[in-house]
Amino acid sequence: MNDADLLLIYKSLRLPVLVIAIAYITYYVYKKRTKEEMEKPKYRMLEED
Repeated sequence: MNDADLLLIYKSLRLPVLVIAIAYITYYVYKKRTKEEMEKPKYRMLEED
């Protein structure tokens, strides 16, 4: 493989990898169990005031 082939592979894979990573992060943050765990401190702080 020469440099041009490696560059082509890199350029063709960087966008799909980025999209998959952003989709996974979005899924992880907005799934119900995680969302409830992330909002617990907010409600605890409101109760303390």
